[in-house]
Parts: sequence; C-alpha cells; structure tokens
Amino acid sequence: MRRFTTSSAMVVVLACCTLFPPSATAGPAESDPAATEMLRLGLRGVYFVPNQGQWADSEVHYGLRSRGLDVACRQSALTMHMAREANESNATTKASPKRERGGVGGASHEAFLADASGSLRESAALDRLTLTITFPGSHAVLPVGGNPQAAKFNYFVGGEDRTTASDVPSFGAVIYENLYDGVDLHVMGNDDGVLKYEFHVAPGADYSQIRIAYDGIESLCIDDAGDLHINTSFGTLADGAPVVWQEDLHPLLRLGGGGPGRGSSSDFTEAPANTAAHFSNHPHPDPPPQSRGREPESAPSRQHLPARFELCDAHTYRIALDGPVDPTRELIIDPELQWMTYLGGIREDEGRGIAVDSAGNALVTGWTHSTDFEGRNNAHHGGDFDAFVLKVSASGALQWMTYLGGTGGDFGDGIALDSAGNGLVTGSTLSFDFEGRNNAYHGGVYYDAFIVKVSATGALQWMTYLGGSGDDYGIGIAVDSAGNALVTGYATSADFEGRNNAHHGGADDAFIVKVSASGVLQWMNYLGGSRNDYCFGIAVDSAGNALVTGWTSSTDFEGRNNVLHGGEYDADAFAVKVNASGALQWMSYLGGSDGEFGSGIAVDSAGNALVMGATYSSDFEGRNNAHHGGDFDAFVLKVSASGTLQWMIYLGGTSFDWGGRIAVDSVGNALVTGYTYSTDFEGRNNAYRGGVYYDAFVVKVSATGALQWMTYLGGSGDDYGIGIAVDSAGNALVTGYTFSTDFEGRNNVKHNYNDAFVVKLRIADAPQLSVAATCPSGGPIHVSWSGATPGRLAALIFASEQGAFVLPPQMPCAGTILGLGSRQLQVVWTGNTGPDGSGAVGRTAGPGACGGYLQLLDVPTCGTSNVVRVE
Repeated sequence: MRRFTTSSAMVVVLACCTLFPPSATAGPAESDPAATEMLRLGLRGVYFVPNQGQWADSEVHYGLRSRGLDVACRQSALTMHMAREANESNATTKASPKRERGGVGGASHEAFLADASGSLRESAALDRLTLTITFPGSHAVLPVGGNPQAAKFNYFVGGEDRTTASDVPSFGAVIYENLYDGVDLHVMGNDDGVLKYEFHVAPGADYSQIRIAYDGIESLCIDDAGDLHINTSFGTLADGAPVVWQEDLHPLLRLGGGGPGRGSSSDFTEAPANTAAHFSNHPHPDPPPQSRGREPESAPSRQHLPARFELCDAHTYRIALDGPVDPTRELIIDPELQWMTYLGGIREDEGRGIAVDSAGNALVTGWTHSTDFEGRNNAHHGGDFDAFVLKVSASGALQWMTYLGGTGGDFGDGIALDSAGNGLVTGSTLSFDFEGRNNAYHGGVYYDAFIVKVSATGALQWMTYLGGSGDDYGIGIAVDSAGNALVTGYATSADFEGRNNAHHGGADDAFIVKVSASGVLQWMNYLGGSRNDYCFGIAVDSAGNALVTGWTSSTDFEGRNNVLHGGEYDADAFAVKVNASGALQWMSYLGGSDGEFGSGIAVDSAGNALVMGATYSSDFEGRNNAHHGGDFDAFVLKVSASGTLQWMIYLGGTSFDWGGRIAVDSVGNALVTGYTYSTDFEGRNNAYRGGVYYDAFVVKVSATGALQWMTYLGGSGDDYGIGIAVDSAGNALVTGYTFSTDFEGRNNVKHNYNDAFVVKLRIADAPQLSVAATCPSGGPIHVSWSGATPGRLAALIFASEQGAFVLPPQMPCAGTILGLGSRQLQVVWTGNTGPDGSGAVGRTAGPGACGGYLQLLDVPTCGTSNVVRVE
C-alpha cells in the first residue's frame, strides 16, 4: 500500500489532445485547433467497458467505442483508433491521409476492438489513423475501472461461433494505479463526452518520472501559448497546457469537525454507526470534482502551480513545473530520506561499514576495483581491489577518499571512530606491501587480517597485519573509550600472533584481537569449539567489554550457557562477551531448529547486546511474533549484560530477507539494515522499488522488541544494505552497494556498474499523548501531547475500540496503521501544533466518549502517538 508523504496531493490535468479537424466525423467543428476540450465523442457521457470476450484481442482490458473513435486500454498503454470518410479533406492536414480499406492490415494492436468473431466495425471507404500512447519508464500496470456507471451493455456477435457478452458493466474512468512510483493515471470523460486524462502524483512522489510518448504520429511541437501540437496524417491535434494543483487539506482531516472552515467546537460525541464508511478501503472512489472538466481557478482548497509541456524528442514529452512545490505543506515520511550519494568510479565499488562522528559526518569503508574513485587523495595501489575509506559530510557532500592497500587484493569490511574522529578500519589483504605497515605479513595461503588508522582528514597513520600462517579475515571492529581497537573475524591459523589460548579445532575459529591506539597488538583470543565458528560483528560497552556475534556449528563452543539448537544448516547464531583483558565471560547460542546466522551486534547504555542476523527457523527461541515465510527472515534480538535472552523479533515478508548490521540509538531502539526480495515486508511505509532481486531496507525496532516501521531503499536495480550507523540526533546512515541508476533521493549520478552508496534518513520520535477525563459523560476531557512536528498539522482521532486500522489509499498517510479500530472512528480535531510540537484540546464529553480511545496522527511525518483511553 502506498503511503502519502506530503499533505498536498499533486494532480496534473491534461485535457485529451485528440481534437479532430473540422471535417472529421467525431463531432462538431472547432474553430480553434488548440481548444482545451479536445475530444468530443458525440454521445452523452463516457463509458469504459471491460472486455468480457466481446473483443477478440485479449490484451484489451477496457474499451471505449464512439462515433469515429475507439479507445483500447492495455497494459500501461492506450491505443486510439480514429476513422473518417475517405473523401473528406482538411486544409490543416500535414500529409496525405493514410488510406486503409477493408481492415487495418491485420495488425493486432490496431484491430483492438474487433469483435470476438474477428469482424471489425468499419466501412470500406474510411481513412483510418491509429495512435498508441505509452509511458516510457513506467511499471507494467493493468487498468482498472473507476466511477461505476448505471449503464449496462450487451454484445451479440453474429456467425456460427458467435460470442455473447451480456449485462457488461460500464465505468466513467479507467485508472492505472502506480503507473510510476507514486503516480496514478486516470482516463475519464465528462457528461458532454469530453475525454481527458490526469496524473495523480502522491505527495512526495517524483512527478518528473512522467513521460508520454506517441506512436503513429509525425512529430510533436509546443506553440507560444504552451499547447502541445501533435502532427498526424489526419492533421494537427492539440493538448491544452497542463493544469497542476495541490490539495490544501484532504477530506480525511475534516471528518468529525475541526478542519479549516469548520471551526474548532466539535465535541467527543458518539459517531453514527457507519462513520467508518468515510474511511472505506474501496480502491476506486468516485473521481473528485476536477474529473468533470477543468478545475475552476477559484477553487478555495487548491493551490495551482505553474506548469508547462517540455519535449524530450520528436515523439515524447514530459511535464515541467516552474518553481518548487510549496514546502510549507509537505508531509515527511517517518523516516524521511534526506539524501543519497553514489560513491565510486568506473568499476565495481562496495560500501561495507559505516561510522558517524560527533559532527554527523559519515566515514565509510569497503572495497573498489575503480582506479578513478571520485574524491581520491592518493592513487590505486594495484591488484584487483583496494580497500578504501572516505568521508561524507552531514549534508551528503563527499569530503575525501583514500585508497588502502598494496599490490595484492585488499578488502575493507568494518570501521569505527575514536573520540578524535580518527577512523579505524579492518578487513583482509593479500598484499605483502600494504602501505603504512608497522609489521610484516604473516603468510598463509591467501589472507591476513589488518587494522588501519586514518586521521579525520584522510591521512594514513599506521597499518598492522593480524594473523598467522593460515588465512585470517578481519570483519568487524569497535573502539573503546581509550582508543583501543577491538577486531573480530575468523581464522584458519592455529598460530595467530598474540594468542592467549589455543585454536579449538575445525577449519575455522572465530577470534577477537585488541590493538592499542598506536597500533600495538595487545592480545588475541580464539572463540569456538571443535567445528567451524565465524564472527561478523563486534561492539564495546562502557566498561570496555567486547560483545561479538556470528554463527557456529560447534556443539561445544567454549563458555556456553545453553545448548546448540541444531537445524538443517547445523548452525546457530551466537553472542559472546569478553572482558577488557580478553577473558571469556559467557557464550549464548541463539536460534531454533533450523539455521541462524548472526551478522551484526550493538550495545545499549545498559550493556545489553542487540543482535541482527537471518534465520530459517520458525521456532526461534524468545520470539514475539511468527516467521513470515519464504526462505530466510531477518531477525533482531536482545541479550542482557549477563547473557540472558530477552526477546526476539522476526523481520520480513513472504520471500527472502537477509539481515546486515545494526546500530542502537540513545534510548535503546535498534536501527537495522539488510536486503530483501519481499514486496510485503511487515511494517513497510513505502513500496518495493523493483530490481531483479533485492531492495535494501531499514527497520526500526523499539527497546522492548516492537516493530516501529520499515523503509525500502533503492531504485529499479538491485540494492544491498550492508552497514548502518546512528548520529547524535538519531538519524540513520546506511551504506551498501547498488546497481540502480535511479536510487531514490540521489544527489549525484551513478558512476558505473555497481556503486557504493550512503543514504541518510531522518528519524523522528513518535509524539506522546496524554488524557485527563471526567467520566461518565459530561466531561470535561483534556487532551495534551508533545513530540509532534513543531507548528505543523496534526489530527486527533477517536474510536470506541482499539485495533489496527490501516489508513486507505487516497488518504494522507495512506498505509499508516492506527492503533484504533474502525467502530465509531472519527477525526475530532485538526490544527497546527505549538512551536515546540506540543498542544492541548479541552472538550465536553459526549455520549459514548468515555471508554473510547484517542490517538494523534502527526501529519508531516505520518507518525502516530501512543493510544490512550478516555476514562
């Protein structure tokens, strides 16, 4: 379900361009070829009829037949078939009319309203013209009927194999929902038979996506009045200049009183039993008044915006707005996408880890194959890949980029910051000559782990190899209050330098290493059991203890306080705590009867560990909801400072969902990222972007394990969220990599192939509501709130029951889930909050108000307050 992101729905109104020349058979002659009411169908009203077999072409889903015109509504396209007497002439005709006799040459897209028996409604002496209107870059969308009409149609086709269709309904409009992201197309007519189309652009959606292309014409041009002229073999057709407006206030916010022009004296009175009908989820409501013709300029609830046509090429045009959309009436999705920046060069680039300094700048690490990485302050070292570290300002501007590595392959995976803003990076390297090294490569078949320190300005401070004679991989890193770096990963080396215990066995052991602020190795601990063990995430608490997560198949993992859960993949996620001197405190298996994989960990102010990962188990221990289906669900769980599982929550939809990394805000909420193939991810506040497989995502989970919201990130290609961090204001910054050239929120262009990226999301806290009431009825009832958007619109909503009412399409904040039921649902107050986001309302209780429930909808963020009972 698409969610509104501004309070102002933008509507682009285009009167249909098909004005026939004076001699055409479609209707009375027009003296002005640029008249705004373009197509007069010669009948009273417009009737779109669904194809129930009466037309042979199954790709026609709705059709309109009129004197001189057939219109076929197809998937993401309209075909218009025009006819006129063959001996007609027209002084404005640009070229000789195309002459067709006895049919349309067998072209199936032109014979779109052939009867099911194959016959065409035609004369042997007619000139014919077929125009096809498409929408480049749009989604594949089927039309649906809107504005049902009373008229019914019967089709009785002659011949032995005749097909009949009786009692076929009719509609005054057809609607292409979400033709572009957040954009619906409405094709409709008025009672005078004038056909036109409108684009309804959901608040916050990008109107510039819209493209209209004509096939079967000679050319397009725009005259001095801004009208579009369509040059065809029939002559010149025309579209009047577009009309664009924004709704000032949606009718939802006027229900129950309190909206503009309604005063503010409404009470909490019992609503009629059918009040909830105002919130009907009917997908195709009757079109608003503007669908009956051009909107009067004096309409008090709309602000008209200057707009014009703009040609893209000889057959395609778009709609351009002159000046910005009124920012004072925007609604912001919670979270709001602040900006997105592509990072990279002409070859492959991946962002893997991200950290944020005290000023809100983001430092990102990953790896790159590009020798021309934007913002570089040094040269690519050689080999296939270099690690990198870069800095992006709080506003999304690239500050600098530094290659890290040597002549072999080098891969950055984790990054952390010390109190001075220096970046500590870990990863894996094949290079014997890694720049800045203070020790020697240890050997191994392939890889050593490494730590690099880079200053706040991008200058390399030092580099340390970590490992032994086998292969060793650094993946996660954290920094304690003294500036020491703690690194985790996994190793095949039994002789890892600095070890204070023995390799446990199996091919791989997890490990933790501590390195001083000057790059000196302090100690190393193996973690695991007799089988394979892998660490991927690490965090440090205020006492300097390290908490790590990953996954293991060992039933005898050292320090365990429970048993392996088992599973098809013979793997559990785990959490381990090690103190500042390297001593193992405890280890907890995490999971169910199938496989689990821990990928990220963070620590809250109380020392609790929050773990992110992916699971195949439907019976994950500690779960507070059900597995969504598909292969894997992402998960988040909380483990106490002593190793006790507090809760676990599944995240995802009915397809594949994979957890990446996790961050914790100042009040203990978890912000997580990953990637998903699910179009129905629970808690979503926007739509899946597309791509062959994956969208990145961000999810917020409360400190008690409740899902707050989920946001898809990306474009029409595949997008992968890998790393996440939270700044001091609670904003989330995400990195990963993308194949999308149209990533939402982008402030620059994709470099090539896959790019790394950084996205910033503004996270707003939910408003808080309080009620003081005197019951039974008679009041007064005093309602107050805080935490709403300062000076902006809010709505106070009442219902007689709690529940999970979803605000339907065509409403502000569509898709938002209220904590109220539908019985006696009504808006009892709307208005602007105070300059600090607070507000208060006093009312006298009406019958039935006491015992009911109230919730505040913060319209700019679509955030909802807690639900309070009136008692």
